[in-house]
Amino acid sequence: MGDDGHQALKEFGATRERILRAPVYRTLAWLAWPVIVVNLVNLSYNLVDAIWLGRLGREAFSAPTVCWPPIMLVYSIALGYASAGLALISQYAGAGDVVGVKKSAGQLFLLAVIFGLIISVVGFVSAPYILAAMGVPPDVYPLALSYMRVIFAGVPLTIPAFGYNAIANSLGDTKTPMKLNVASSILNILLDPILIFGLLGMPALGVVGAAVATISSRALTSVVGAYLVLVKGVKGIKIERHDMKLEGWWLRKIFSIGSPLALQQSANALGFTIMMSIVSRFGSTVIAAFGVAQRIISIMQAFAGGFFRAASIMIGQTIGAEAYARAKEVVKKSLILISGSFAVGSIAIIAFRVPLILIFVNDPKVIPVGSRLLEVFAPSIPFFGMFFLCSAVANGSGHTKFFAALSIFRLWVLRIGLSVVLAYLVGMGTDGVWYAMTTSNIAAGVLALAWLSRGTWLRRVIEVLPERVADIG
Repeated sequence: MGDDGHQALKEFGATRERILRAPVYRTLAWLAWPVIVVNLVNLSYNLVDAIWLGRLGREAFSAPTVCWPPIMLVYSIALGYASAGLALISQYAGAGDVVGVKKSAGQLFLLAVIFGLIISVVGFVSAPYILAAMGVPPDVYPLALSYMRVIFAGVPLTIPAFGYNAIANSLGDTKTPMKLNVASSILNILLDPILIFGLLGMPALGVVGAAVATISSRALTSVVGAYLVLVKGVKGIKIERHDMKLEGWWLRKIFSIGSPLALQQSANALGFTIMMSIVSRFGSTVIAAFGVAQRIISIMQAFAGGFFRAASIMIGQTIGAEAYARAKEVVKKSLILISGSFAVGSIAIIAFRVPLILIFVNDPKVIPVGSRLLEVFAPSIPFFGMFFLCSAVANGSGHTKFFAALSIFRLWVLRIGLSVVLAYLVGMGTDGVWYAMTTSNIAAGVLALAWLSRGTWLRRVIEVLPERVADIG
């Protein structure tokens, strides 16, 4: 092995050692803060769109709101298998199996490209049928259809970025994806007003302009990410051509781990599409209020999501190294951190809900509806944190079946089922929907905590050949 190879192993080993040995809270923070920035950056795509489109009226503001649940429905299969790839890569990294890391990363990246092409075609063709089935109001429908079709047309330019992010995060590199996503966000912020309002001689594209800006800026991350994983390398790991050949052993693993997650992601995305259709039937005012509340809550999720991703990375690598006591410590301390911060955040949301709503919409009809939603829903947010910690453990450990079942139960039975019963059969209207959302979070959080306590996720899902374990000391 040449000097470059030894240096690559040294870089790989140093990151692995820090994840396996350094103090838990310090390591969580080290891995989480760049992911938090990335989450806020990703959130900014929709937030910036919402702020500018809100100036065009509630119909334009509502278009992306109704579009994203069905968009995520089509994305969901690829995202489920990407999560399975994260489990495999991180566990091979923890075990010190460099060959397993490279093969898993290469095949994950290739699979992301394939799924991107499939998603684009399916989403573009099915867009009008999905929106019609959702019962989107006539004043929102044409804008939503244009937005959705542009997003799906650009999916092949955006999906490779998700593959790169998963690979880099699995290896403990959360800073480089952060830098790329910040650059992408800045480009989106610059393009949005230009394309929406027709500045600098450009035509005013309105809602379509917001979609074009999103696709164009995210393509930047895909192109640079592909260069990093294929040419320069990530944490000493560079994917080579032979690593990108799909192999039976890997496909069996990825489908075994990823199929429950893909089913869960698909069911969730379809479920949220149905939830959006339930909300849509109350009119554009309620859609706008629901969209504002979603965006406010998503800011909290962006912060917590960084720690969830950090926990997944640490759990994956510690289980891969069979350091099970360390994995349990990571879960315990993550639970304390997330539940406490979510409790504080929920109190702040209740106290400042009206000023928060006014950041996005100043429509006097929307404010009281959004305020009531946040008042009812916010107390359940700490339980929502417990539920998503369960997701982090499932993604890192590769034991995905319980979380998939819990997630489907939470959405389809507790949220959608109760929404229909309370809103229509009992006659509570929108309050019935908000109380169903709250109940679903509380019940799912309690069940997630029970599963975490059992510890059945404390075993690795990879098979490591001793001769493939690198000397990385």
